[in-house]
Order: sequence, then structure tokens, then C-alpha cells
Amino acid sequence: MIKRGDRVKLTARVAAAFNNNRRPGKLDWTDRRGVVERITTNKANAVVLWDGRKSVDDVPIRSIELEPSRVGITPSINQQQRR
Repeated sequence: MIKRGDRVKLTARVAAAFNNNRRPGKLDWTDRRGVVERITTNKANAVVLWDGRKSVDDVPIRSIELEPSRVGITPSINQQQRR
């Protein structure tokens, strides 16, 4: 379940549709990531602030998914200090 403050990305199908409808080369929606600012009362839409943008977009909940966590990719600060 998507909550406020979660990192999200567009699903592959929706990102492909956005890429086809926009001017080519302008931006790639498959790499776009953002933070959920608000969920609408009927839980149908999410208000997302995309990285690098100042304005928010309303997107259907079905068109976004949680970004995979980066746990285990980088060593923690404590492990770096021990070296």
C-alpha cells in the first residue's frame, strides 16, 4: 500500500505511454522518481512531487509503484568507519 512520503516510480506500461505521447528526447519517464505528497480522500489518485521539479502532479494510484529499496547496496556508515 502506498503511503504519504513513499518513494515511487511510474509503472512500465504508464511510463511507455507517457514517453510515446511527449516530444521525443524531452525526458524519459521510465527513470522518473518522486515522493508521494498526498493521497486523495477516495484513494484513487496520488499527488506526487517528482525529483527535480517544484510542482506536483496528480496521478492515478494504479499508475505508480513503490521504488525498490536500496537496502544492502551501500555499506552503512558504521561499516565504513570501521575500515
